[in-house]
Amino acid sequence: MKVAIIGAGAVGGLLAARLSATEAEVTLVARPNAASAIRRNGLTMVTPLNRVARLSPRVTDDSLSLGPQNLVFLCVKAHALRGTIDTLTPLLGPETAIVPMVNGIPWWYPHRQPDPLADRPLASVDPDGLLWRTIDPDRVVGATSFVAVEGDGPCRIRHVSDQRFVFGDAGDRDNTAVDRIVTLFGQAGFQPAKTADIRQAIWVKLWGNLAFNPLSVLTGSTLGRLCNDPGTREAGRAMMLEAKAVAEKLGVIFTTSVDERIAMAAGVGDFKTSMLQDYEAGRRLELDAILGSVIELAERCGVDVPMLRAVLAMVDLRARERREAA
Repeated sequence: MKVAIIGAGAVGGLLAARLSATEAEVTLVARPNAASAIRRNGLTMVTPLNRVARLSPRVTDDSLSLGPQNLVFLCVKAHALRGTIDTLTPLLGPETAIVPMVNGIPWWYPHRQPDPLADRPLASVDPDGLLWRTIDPDRVVGATSFVAVEGDGPCRIRHVSDQRFVFGDAGDRDNTAVDRIVTLFGQAGFQPAKTADIRQAIWVKLWGNLAFNPLSVLTGSTLGRLCNDPGTREAGRAMMLEAKAVAEKLGVIFTTSVDERIAMAAGVGDFKTSMLQDYEAGRRLELDAILGSVIELAERCGVDVPMLRAVLAMVDLRARERREAA
């Protein structure tokens, strides 16, 4: 099985490191500078037990040299997906499955859904419908991850906690590609699961992200601190309840309570959210996919989400002020 991973960030690096230990032919597709650095220095992974593994994954900056793949994982930020299209296209064969490993509501979410989604792209994550037109949603295997992993310096990643991934067909069909992915991730030592309702899994993951990622930028606090402080915990809880109302209007049934989801996040401990890491590094924040998309869905459903709107406005201003000061 041929597997390509586009994106050499924390998640892409983790997948490259672990999947390369399986029988699959795995290639990490990175930008030229990153590919050169990984070829020169390898990839260092620090495990949750603080063990250090030094690996030499196959890496390239030229996807055209690889030819069609069986699986392609898109491990970039949601707002960077448009920039992967030229890299992705040479990797596609008739049966290639595309697996976006992105935070928030993905661009393919309305695929084969009833009103008020009805195959209408979301302007917040796909403003002109480019992703919808160029990446066939019928190829997509939806994915969500419950892992804490962060960049730890050049060519170095730190896997902080958890091993769980959930996969499901974007069109809610029985898809053999999902079974192949679950088997592959199991061989790599992860804890993968197959679901018939990938959108429900996306909302459970998003629940924590939409609340505590933005609050971490506003406060500079770690996930554990935000979940355990009474004030920020209650603010996050209010945001999650608004999002729950939106999801339920779209037919999502939650089997986890808000408080149970907060407890899951608190269990990660003093970990900087990916959004706080991006803010501190001066990178663009995933506000559109994590908050903007939920607000857009709320508008389609007729649900009022004042807390989500207020937090988005504050974080967006903070991010703009940082860019202007740079």
